[in-house]
Amino acid sequence: MYAAVAYLLMAVALCAIAVVIKIPYFAIFFYWSALSLLLVSLAYIANLGRIFRKRQDGSIPWYIRWAFIPFLLGVQLYNSWQRRTDKVPPIQEVEPGLFLACRLFPSDVETLKHENVTAILDATCEFDGLDWSLIGENISYLNIPVLDHAAPNRAQLRQAINWIHHHRKRNRNVVVHCALGRGRSVLVMAAYLLAKEPEADLDEVLSRIQETRETANLNRFQRKALKKMHSSGELEVRNKVCLIANPVSGRKLWGEKKHEIMSRLNGYFDMSVKTTTEEVNAAMLAEQALADHPDMIIACGGDGTVTEVASVICNSDIVLGIIPMGTANALAHVIMGIESKAFGVDKALDVLISGDVQAIDTARCNDELTLLLIGLGFEQKMIESAHRDAKNNSGQFAYLQGFWQALGEHKAKDYELTLDDMAPQSVHTNSMIIANAAPIFTLLAQGRGQPEHDDGLLDVNWLEPAKDSSVNVLSIAELAFNSVTQTQLDVNAHHTNARKVRVTANEPIDYVIDGETRQADELVIEIQPSSLRVMAPQRNEESS
Repeated sequence: MYAAVAYLLMAVALCAIAVVIKIPYFAIFFYWSALSLLLVSLAYIANLGRIFRKRQDGSIPWYIRWAFIPFLLGVQLYNSWQRRTDKVPPIQEVEPGLFLACRLFPSDVETLKHENVTAILDATCEFDGLDWSLIGENISYLNIPVLDHAAPNRAQLRQAINWIHHHRKRNRNVVVHCALGRGRSVLVMAAYLLAKEPEADLDEVLSRIQETRETANLNRFQRKALKKMHSSGELEVRNKVCLIANPVSGRKLWGEKKHEIMSRLNGYFDMSVKTTTEEVNAAMLAEQALADHPDMIIACGGDGTVTEVASVICNSDIVLGIIPMGTANALAHVIMGIESKAFGVDKALDVLISGDVQAIDTARCNDELTLLLIGLGFEQKMIESAHRDAKNNSGQFAYLQGFWQALGEHKAKDYELTLDDMAPQSVHTNSMIIANAAPIFTLLAQGRGQPEHDDGLLDVNWLEPAKDSSVNVLSIAELAFNSVTQTQLDVNAHHTNARKVRVTANEPIDYVIDGETRQADELVIEIQPSSLRVMAPQRNEESS
């Protein structure tokens, strides 16, 4: 936070100079400089290392360079002076194949070639990366943008640890650098060594680094952040991954996207790939994968594929990754947000590489795992109508067509509903949803807004039936209002929460569970809190 205060004070001082100065051109320059420093100060408050929009190749866009010329020019001059007076070499080997360095210049190319360095991790956000073509074509480069004096967040460290470990396992020499090789790069290096040696002590690891690079010195905030992540067990090498793909999910995108997916993931993970067939489903492949003790299993397909994989790794330390390639991709929408609809594969790959692990609830219905919901009435009819050919030809419109068809039939049935240990109640309805999780567009599950997938509760929703289909439409409109406002009108749409739900009827119950149709004499549904570990987008963290 002291860096934010320092830049803010400098911005105020420059504004004061601009006010009193008489020459307009100089006043504009000082205002420009003040605005540049003010934005940097705000970036420090938000711990926003991406403020300079540094690209994957290490370059900073020209428009950012122009906007921040006063700041960037200042740090360039300071860095050049500091490097010229530094008492340690630019590049030093901390342990075999692992180097710590300051910002790299063309003058360092010969050293990099001599040390056979083929992987470079850049922990700066304010400097352009070196032109890697000077070293050779076989160079892997990763930038985790971190502000000077700040610390990488959990997701950035996890990404860096997996990336370094992946290259070291292949005997590739790795350089980790920041501006001066004293803070950010030291933190990343120490985090990797602690992840590789879980029993090691933080002070001992830092001492080992300082024996080689005596200027290595974490500030108080960086040390506190590293100590917190180490003590909580978050510094782990977890890059052994099995990807299970369903090649016929959705519109058979796996064949089209396979190269893109593997080329991105291969830089971070030790990958193995399995594909489903008519005889071998995703659950069977996940069972096979357990023999290799993977850290993560990625389900590449629709909601059915995701549920099959989750059924095997639920209540374990194995993390579930999701690449949505189905028709609805409802769980991906819940976990990754609306972006998963527009940028499904790209968003999923970003999450797998630099996301956070999140524990979510699951539920069991008649001893069958559900990640999303159980539906009776409208939902069941809708799914039943949207058969494979319809989904392949029409995509999500197949569900919409089935929904309007079910809405027009408006056939209500009688059920007996028991919530937890309460007395049974009679429910006459044409739609009942018992949800663990549901995207915002699953309106029938929005009795009190979008269900929370980590609250340890089931959301039970049902509609008052009506002979007039227009009243059913009004009920759907009520659910849409609830979804947008996260409230509960309770006019025609009813909602409650429970940990255990039992549903019976005088006839066999047709229902749908996570997109699959079923029939049973009774339904017993029970929540399983925090039972599945899933890769999710980065959580907001405290700023520096």
